[in-house]
Amino acid sequence: MATAARSLPAHRHRPPRAPIAGRAPLREVYFVKHIDNSRIVREVDGAKRRECYALVGLLALGFALSFIYAWQHFQCVRYGYQIEQLRQQQHALAEWNRGLRLEEASLEDPKLIDTEARTQLGLREPDPRQVLRFDQPRNGQTNVGEPQLAESGSGAGALWAWLGHVAGLNPRGRAGP
Repeated sequence: MATAARSLPAHRHRPPRAPIAGRAPLREVYFVKHIDNSRIVREVDGAKRRECYALVGLLALGFALSFIYAWQHFQCVRYGYQIEQLRQQQHALAEWNRGLRLEEASLEDPKLIDTEARTQLGLREPDPRQVLRFDQPRNGQTNVGEPQLAESGSGAGALWAWLGHVAGLNPRGRAGP
């Protein structure tokens, strides 16, 4: 390795606070030595590395716990807003339901139904000949409350036959004797 000698300039003037008496200033010589440390490998201190990893892990754990706490807090706030919105919706639906019940009660009034039917729909009282009462016994039959024997054939067929007889139709559905 090569070393180079360098000389520093001598002071020609006295420094402001230097003593006046004494020796004359000497030149100082410094030797510059170029050292190549590229082949040197530093030893790894296992204890320091473990300590560093432990610190990084502790910081990561602290960050994760604070993130989980913040997420939980924000979820709680969000659920609070949703609960309040659902309460308002429930209140609005209860008011709507109350209004519908009042409307239903007003529409169930028989007098109102009768006047609406007469005025808007043009309905009137039925003629007594148009009314068929099935709760009263017909000729030769027993009362509805008494036990009866079952007839052969379906009940619907017997009903249609009786309605055809009342209307004056033959069994094929045509008018005639």
